[in-house]
Amino acid sequence: MSAVIFHLIDDPDTEAFWFHAAELCAQAAQAEHMVYVVCANLAHVESFDDYLWGYKPDAFVPHTADPEDIAHAPIFLGVDVAAGGFDYVINLSGKPIERVADRIQLDELVDANPANREAARARWRDYQAAGVKPVHRQITQVQRDEL
Repeated sequence: MSAVIFHLIDDPDTEAFWFHAAELCAQAAQAEHMVYVVCANLAHVESFDDYLWGYKPDAFVPHTADPEDIAHAPIFLGVDVAAGGFDYVINLSGKPIERVADRIQLDELVDANPANREAARARWRDYQAAGVKPVHRQITQVQRDEL
């Protein structure tokens, strides 16, 4: 059974969404999971790629956006919501992930923007229709070290 977790981020800090996404990537890399991070577009991929390189001065999250390097990094950044071959997916795109029931875990990150919350409710219903039972984590404040 797939685990679908909606991370509802209420932290007003504009960096909270990205920091939480980076922390999920770091945890997945530590657990040696191959993870696909779905971004909204190529500019989003480039921005998150840059963010992962320096979000913490003492942390390294091995990742790539180059399909030829995927064997060397557990975190792959892309834009294809239908991409197969990944049991673990982190969705930053705001679009529904296809074949959700085939995944081990899908993490949906949702900021506090009302339009994004409404779109997340629609994805929740889509996933339920696909036979999975999503759960949510309310995140009032993203815990991070002061840089």
